Amino acid sequence: MTLKYAKKSRVLAFTLLAAIKACDILFIAYMVKIMLNLASSGSHDYLRLVKLAALTSLGQLFFMASNFVYETVKMGIIRDVNLAFKRANLTFLVDNYDPDIKSGLSLMTNDLKQIETNRITAQLDMIYQGLCFVGSLGYALYNSWKMTLIFLVATLAPAIVQGITSTIITRRSKIWADKNAIYTQNVADSLNGAQIAKLYNVRTNIISRAMKAASDMENALRNLVLTQAWALELIYSAAEVFCFVIPCTVGGILMMQGQLAVGTLVMMVDLAMNFITPVVTIFNEVNQVKSTDPMWKRTKSALAHQLKNDQAPTDDFAGLKLTHLAYTTKSGHKLFTDVNMTVKPGEKVLLMAPSGWGKTTLLRILLGIKKPDSGQILIANKDVSGNWEAAHNYFSYVNQKPFIFDDTLRFNITLGRKVSDQALQNAVHLAGLDDLVAESGLEKPVGENGAALSGGQIQRVEIARALLTGRPILLADEATSALDPQLSLEIHQTLLRNPKIAVLEVAHKISEQEKTMFDQIIHLDQP
Repeated sequence: MTLKYAKKSRVLAFTLLAAIKACDILFIAYMVKIMLNLASSGSHDYLRLVKLAALTSLGQLFFMASNFVYETVKMGIIRDVNLAFKRANLTFLVDNYDPDIKSGLSLMTNDLKQIETNRITAQLDMIYQGLCFVGSLGYALYNSWKMTLIFLVATLAPAIVQGITSTIITRRSKIWADKNAIYTQNVADSLNGAQIAKLYNVRTNIISRAMKAASDMENALRNLVLTQAWALELIYSAAEVFCFVIPCTVGGILMMQGQLAVGTLVMMVDLAMNFITPVVTIFNEVNQVKSTDPMWKRTKSALAHQLKNDQAPTDDFAGLKLTHLAYTTKSGHKLFTDVNMTVKPGEKVLLMAPSGWGKTTLLRILLGIKKPDSGQILIANKDVSGNWEAAHNYFSYVNQKPFIFDDTLRFNITLGRKVSDQALQNAVHLAGLDDLVAESGLEKPVGENGAALSGGQIQRVEIARALLTGRPILLADEATSALDPQLSLEIHQTLLRNPKIAVLEVAHKISEQEKTMFDQIIHLDQP
């Protein structure tokens, strides 16, 4: 039930307001019964009839005002639950990073909107329709239990139709969810690859590829919506025949026999439609809920996910030791078999090897993202091999292509953490960003992918991030390979002249001048 993620007070208020809204039906049915019985009694008490009409109008004004509040509370619940689901899913996706983001994008956009429309809203409507059913049924039984039983038995027909169609809807919903994920990825590919498409004059091919995915997605959506529409039409047709025509015929016979007054029959038909219609609507809402089952399954997993502490304490750093590390890929390719090294606090170590040796994989093993086949990684005399929680808080990371958020310079350095002005200024200074901050300020928007920054500035932002954490080991993964020689030298001077951190850099190409800045140079491809 999605509503348990809303505030209980709001759900209770909604239920109360839904009950009041449901009473509107009973009120109208009761007033119609009195007015028709008065009109058919032969009486000429016009004043009483006008008074009844006026009372009915006043009652409608009250229910209208109540319904305004009902809709407001309903929208508040939908908003609260939507935000809870978005936070849970985003937390799960960020905490379980997957380089293939198409599924996550589809979930956070289209799928969650489907859950809002076809699950949250449907379940709220089911509360209201359930109250309408209970109220109308109770009042109908009070007035004529025979007619009520006839109407109730007739509701079995739409129930059977719903049971048959729900499995088809669930199956077609999953097909649509899969096609939608593929379409989302194709659109992302088309936009990200626009430049290369223009370069090689293949824009038509790229567009056609995305439109093929769009066509598949739209066809799957059409099939889903069409199945839902057909199911609803079948349910309503069954309801009209079995729940209206047949019971009304029986009611007419009873009225001819003098067992029912005309006002009571009209009221019973009105009430019947108001406890049959809710049942039919609930059946349809169940189908709507079923259509979101594949998406809801993922959201339930996200809601159950617990985000672990980002600030796990670490022991004092006394050095890093790697002994006999070996790693084999899933395909069976051995990257390395016997890596040994020791890194002291503040020591600067350069690891060199040709492309394809597995340098980045080695860094991922150090972080605990991957687990070695054999060997140990010791920090503070503890084996942290393959243990992300125990290992990663010792390391900061400078990448060859840092990720830059479409936000301010301040956010990209702090990543939203609360830090003192002194600590921030110190990181900015050590990273060589003083001129940029003096010129543009920390609130400077950097643009998507850091469009407002140069390559060197982006690299320095990454260094400032790393320094701000205060972690004892900085891992640099080909950090300057995409920069010109002079800028590479400047970046290395920034990284390697800080005595407070150890640096472990992997590279396959670096100048002789830069090599002199390291305490150790280890050629990983040499025994």
